[in-house]
Amino acid sequence: MYRGLTMEIDSDSTPLPTSQRLGSAISGVFLFFFGMPFTLAPLFILPGVFGESVMLSIFMVCFSIPFLLAGITVQIIALGAFRLALFPNSEFAQKQLEKTRSNNSEDYFSSKSPAEQRTQVREDQVESDGNFWSSVKPE
Repeated sequence: MYRGLTMEIDSDSTPLPTSQRLGSAISGVFLFFFGMPFTLAPLFILPGVFGESVMLSIFMVCFSIPFLLAGITVQIIALGAFRLALFPNSEFAQKQLEKTRSNNSEDYFSSKSPAEQRTQVREDQVESDGNFWSSVKPE
């Protein structure tokens, strides 16, 4: 059996409350059915085009490939969300939750924002006497 679907129940912690599991399941179902027309686009387009001309057939095959790939991508994301809702204690769910919980806003924003930079007092830098033109004396 697939290792990701095994139920490893940890009695100390429940990773997702029921409301979040329900939200994940609903969004997974929504995304799955949202991606289905994009996945089925080649089946809708291609049967009417084949046989008319070779160039048109090649163009329509190439035209429908991005729709197919986008639909499959959305459906894979949907199945992941649905799987997270059904099996919250699986290894897959634990890895996904660990990814999202370990991220911190400080990891992304290491420098200060423009609003924070405006509040700092700007200090004028004093020129040092070691400059070339400072040593030149007018005659």
